[in-house]
Amino acid sequence: MSNFLVSRKSASRRVAARSSLIGLVCVAALACGPLGPIPGGRLRGDVQPVPASWEAISEIETFQLETRPADPHSINIWTGVLDGKLYVATSLILGTDVPAERDWVKHVEADPRVRLRADGNLYELRATRILDAAEAQRARAVLVEKYAVDPDAHSDAAWIYELEPRRLQTPHHRSR
Repeated sequence: MSNFLVSRKSASRRVAARSSLIGLVCVAALACGPLGPIPGGRLRGDVQPVPASWEAISEIETFQLETRPADPHSINIWTGVLDGKLYVATSLILGTDVPAERDWVKHVEADPRVRLRADGNLYELRATRILDAAEAQRARAVLVEKYAVDPDAHSDAAWIYELEPRRLQTPHHRSR
């Protein structure tokens, strides 16, 4: 009889754990932001002016990036700061080696308007792909160092974007 009670208690705990996990996912979905690797929707927060330099928030580990303004799609992303400018990479460690296959990259290539959330604040930005090999390599090196990534073919294949104020009228892809 005691084995039956133990099994029943274990089953109850598993059900409770699953229910808690489902509840957490639902709360995260309602919060609209991404949950780990699971993308979310529209980001919430107070829209702030874009800082002249991103150095003040450069130590934050993970940011959220919202793409596709008409039907928002948000992800967690790593950032690096170089010479006061903010950069993101398509991927340094996981996923496809083909950046154009990532949903958020497809969105940015179609419409470069993005929003970045850092410490609850939102910044309305424009993602500009860096085509200049030297600038891309310098920005990639900052990201690799910040996140202690071992450089390899995957990280070398990553596309680099600068996130800059929307008011700048720079080409969508920039080379020097």
